[in-house]
Amino acid sequence: MNEPSPAVSEADLLVRAVMAKRGYITEDFAQQASDLSLRHSRTLEHYRQAHEISGRAAGSRVSIQELRQAMTHYHALFDDLLGGDQRPLRARARAPRTRPHGTAGPRR
Repeated sequence: MNEPSPAVSEADLLVRAVMAKRGYITEDFAQQASDLSLRHSRTLEHYRQAHEISGRAAGSRVSIQELRQAMTHYHALFDDLLGGDQRPLRARARAPRTRPHGTAGPRR
């Protein structure tokens, strides 16, 4: 992450673009949160926290760690919007990779 603050803004734009494609209203954060609470309640708090950090980042009042947290929060909502893996990022990184059924592993 060479420019973390713009990356957080871009993550917000990406999440809103996916929301728009899914039929959500994206002009008003309160409306977005209300709409998300119906089908994505597990990740709604991620969105709230990411949005809060993103807003503060516009005024440069956030640390690099907070920007990283915002990216993690946006990632969780993005995955949920796309129906992805719900395990935390760290758990996914530690989990063994599985192969699709019927594919062979490496030859030894």
